[in-house]
Amino acid sequence: MDRLDYAQGVVMARVYEKRLLDKGKLDKMIDAKDADEAFKILLDSEYIKSSEGVDGVKNYELLLKNETARAFKLGAEMLNDKRILEILSLKYDYHNLKVIVKGKVSGKNFDDLFIYSSDNNPDKIRVQFESGHFTNTKSEFIKALRSGEAIFEETNDPQMIDIVIDRAYYSHLKDVSDSLAINLFSEYVSSSIDFFNISSMLRAVKMGKSQSFLSQILVEGGGVSVARLISLSREDFDRVAMALKSEKVGRALLECVDEYKEKGSLGVIDNMKDIFLSRLNSDSRFISFGPEPIFAYLVAKEKEISIIRLILVGKLNNIPSTKLRERLGGI
Repeated sequence: MDRLDYAQGVVMARVYEKRLLDKGKLDKMIDAKDADEAFKILLDSEYIKSSEGVDGVKNYELLLKNETARAFKLGAEMLNDKRILEILSLKYDYHNLKVIVKGKVSGKNFDDLFIYSSDNNPDKIRVQFESGHFTNTKSEFIKALRSGEAIFEETNDPQMIDIVIDRAYYSHLKDVSDSLAINLFSEYVSSSIDFFNISSMLRAVKMGKSQSFLSQILVEGGGVSVARLISLSREDFDRVAMALKSEKVGRALLECVDEYKEKGSLGVIDNMKDIFLSRLNSDSRFISFGPEPIFAYLVAKEKEISIIRLILVGKLNNIPSTKLRERLGGI
């Protein structure tokens, strides 16, 4: 990799970073008198560029899907190696694969749930999957689609579609990061897998699932082995965090023990995951040449979209501003 190849992309990323919504704008949205006012505040920003076909705040999800597609289009312009973009866009591709399989097995059309973040057009993939003939579709996608359909035929359980396709996603993601051999991306993917596994383990245990079920849903490729997590699965979260304190995600887990004890919500773990991954990217601002600053911008943009979604959902449900800030955990 020639880092100078990314010089122009880094300049563009620095410009786009300045257009991210600042805390003042987000605070105005939170304090708006209602959802309509919050939406108007949002549209007085870069988000107006993604408002085509959006008729008011009740269409907020379309706006955010449009903005996601716009952000990844910009990312494709900045990144010479599209594998780097895949580290972030694959989750949307595999979301689309779940939608496609569930649509086929249920006989319903869920195309409105598609998220367009890459050249992997879900409309085309759906048509090919339904016909059984694939052209220019990634082999990993074909395998995931067929596995998802097969497991549903075997179990008649839609949850198993999610499990099979999640495993395929993380396997594909790990292959991409390994092929790049860049520390930031390797750590990002490894840590993402660790947080996914820990959240999945805690959720499964709450549901009374067995250790054999854990072996089905947890994925290899993180810093913590699946076998070790299964051995810890009957422990309370504080003991799990203490046992993993020497792992890369260990300190982050310890930081959220008290809050998890208080709330008992997996959202605490998910929020800590976002904080941890943001920390991973924090040093990218000191890099002048290379893909890391571009990647960091895209991660920040995804986080911004996630925050906006939470704010708008909160305003639509008349959640008080103080409660909304609490749910956001600081912005």
